[in-house]
Amino acid sequence: MKIVGEIQRKYRERNKLFLALDIFLSILMIYFAVRVLFISISGLVSSNPSTDSPTLLIFAMLFTLGLSSAVRVVEMLVIGKKEYLMLLLFSTIFVLSVSVYILLLDYF
Repeated sequence: MKIVGEIQRKYRERNKLFLALDIFLSILMIYFAVRVLFISISGLVSSNPSTDSPTLLIFAMLFTLGLSSAVRVVEMLVIGKKEYLMLLLFSTIFVLSVSVYILLLDYF
């Protein structure tokens, strides 16, 4: 019951728009992560290659992770919460740049 109370408290504290964006991007990130796992497992089990590009899926997964962090950074700026802002900002920039680097490695 303590976990449910903690989730309800965080729900009441957060802005609903940022919460909805965060939930949507988290669901997308989990979707792409599961797709990457299924492609990897099917590639190990069978000899038929998949038609999905794992690089594109990894890019999408990392990009949605970076966007989710960017939503948290913007939310922190809007509500004026400065705790861990710089750390979250640097990690957001790092994740977004890694996702773009992965995309550029595959296509250029």
